[in-house]
Formats: sequence, C-alpha cells, structure tokens
Amino acid sequence: MDENNQVKHTVLPWIILSILAIIIVFGGIYFLLGATKQDKSSSALNTTDQPTKSADKGKDPNEYKWSTMDQGPYKDKVSYATGTTLTSWVDSKKIIAEHASVPDVINNNGVLHVYFVDVTVDDKPEQIGHIQSADGGATWGERSIVAIKGLGEKVAVDPCPFVLPDGRTRLYYLDINATRSGSLSNNAIYSAISDDGLNFTEEDGVRFKYRGIFDPDVINVNDDWRMYVGTDDQKVLSATSIDGLNFTYEGVAFTGGAIPNVVYENDLYYLFTGGIEISSSADGKNFTRTGNRFDSGALTADPGVAKFTDDKYIMVYKTSDVMPQKQ
Repeated sequence: MDENNQVKHTVLPWIILSILAIIIVFGGIYFLLGATKQDKSSSALNTTDQPTKSADKGKDPNEYKWSTMDQGPYKDKVSYATGTTLTSWVDSKKIIAEHASVPDVINNNGVLHVYFVDVTVDDKPEQIGHIQSADGGATWGERSIVAIKGLGEKVAVDPCPFVLPDGRTRLYYLDINATRSGSLSNNAIYSAISDDGLNFTEEDGVRFKYRGIFDPDVINVNDDWRMYVGTDDQKVLSATSIDGLNFTYEGVAFTGGAIPNVVYENDLYYLFTGGIEISSSADGKNFTRTGNRFDSGALTADPGVAKFTDDKYIMVYKTSDVMPQKQ
C-alpha cells in the first residue's frame, strides 16, 4: 500500500465519525427544541381549557342526589311540640313533613303556617316547602312548594316568615347558592312578599350581609326591628332596623348556640337555639341561659316558635330518628 492510500484509509473513518457526530448533535438540539415547543403548546392548551374547568368546578353530579346521601336534609323530618309557657314543652310525637329541615312557624289570622327547606326532588336545588293547620296542629293540610318570583340564580333556604300589619307575609331567607363558592363573606339574607303565603315576589336589595351568617330570624318590638342570625362558630348575632328591610350589625347576642328563633312575651325576649336551649333577655341584645331546654329524646334542633291562642304556643323542630307514623 502506498503512502497516499494509507492516509486515505486513516482519515476517512474520522471524517465519517465527525459527520455522524454532527448529525447526532443537531438531531438532539432539534429534538429538544421540538419537545420544548410541544410542552409550551400543551401549556397553552391547558390554559385555554382552564376557564371551562373552573366553570365546572364544584358542579358535583351527585350534588342534588338528596335521596342517596348518607347524611343531610333528606334524612330530616319536621315535628312539633306545644306548651302553655315558653319554657315548658310537651312533644306531639308526630311527623308533619319528611325530607324537610330548618322549619319555622307563624300564626296568621288563626292559621299556623310552617315553612321549611324541602329536598323531596333529586337533581333539584333546595326549595321552600309549606304546610298549614287551621286547628292548632290537630290536622295538617297538603304540602306545597313556595314560589318566589324574581329569585333568579339564588337558592332560598333557612326560611323565616313574618306577618306584616296588613296581613301579608314577608319571608326572609339565606341564598345558599352564593355560599357554595366557598367564601363565607358571600352570606346574605334576602326577603320576599306574599298575599297568600305561597306565591312570593322578591324585594329589592339585601336585608343583611355578614361573614358566615345563616338562619335568619326577625322580630319587631315597639317598632324596633331586630334580625338574629347564627354563625358557623356557634354564635347568635343581632342586627337592627327601622323598617325591616335594612339591617345594621349590632353585636353578639349569645355564645354557645346558633339557629336562633326569638319570641317576645311579658317584657322578655326568649331565644331558642339548636339543641334546643332556651335563653332570655330584657333588652334583646344580650341573652343568658334560663336552664330550661326541650329534648324530644331523638335529634331535636332548629326550633321555630309561635303563639296560636292566648295561652298556647307551638314549637316546630327538626328531627331525624324513626318516629311514629305521620298523620
């Protein structure tokens, strides 16, 4: 082999190896650039999809499957007790509404009207149910669903009925739909008016808004309006108003209970809280425990109290244990 051929055979493999190395390097760079570009495209795609995901967030397909829930208002029932004083009660041991929770009651011209959260229908948000009695609770009429015109996207719960001087019913309620965003600062109380106690029209504006409140109860004593609301940390707050429409925070009226209902009788305010514990106050601002309570022997909570004769009161309440057959 001559010297030229020897050089050729020596250099050629190195040239080939160099070319291959260059190809590999550039191929790797291209691959990395392509992968980076693809990752950025995926990120952009995810960003584009995010609003849709955010809009769907919280929309649990089982959210309103009331009948399949292990716990919740579907298991609740409404019962009642009667008394000749506000501190001593006799249980009726009767169920007047099933799949019903957070009841309240009024006496409108001799007829007892009970309102409650109704969850009888799956795949539908909470509704306000209604049942009435014209004979002091001896018999009860058919169950109805309250209609609220102008409610929009709001979902009314925790009903508080109030009889106005002209005989109309004002219904105060919490919009639970706003609280489902997870922000307790959205808790707000609204109201609606009705001539017949069943068909309501929402009134303009917000009655009261405060962080973490629920379950309103409204009373009017000597033209002074007060709204009592429960909080998630077991307190009862009070708010005052001159017209029953615009309430201003007053302070903490009670600590150690919530789900308030207040009755004024014989110059005293009586506060009933979930449990059911009975407290009293001379001014409606600060309540102390009376040492009296009502216990049906089963779950006994969420009281609503009204006077229906000169010497007789009714208390509706929530229970969930097995009780005697309803009438």
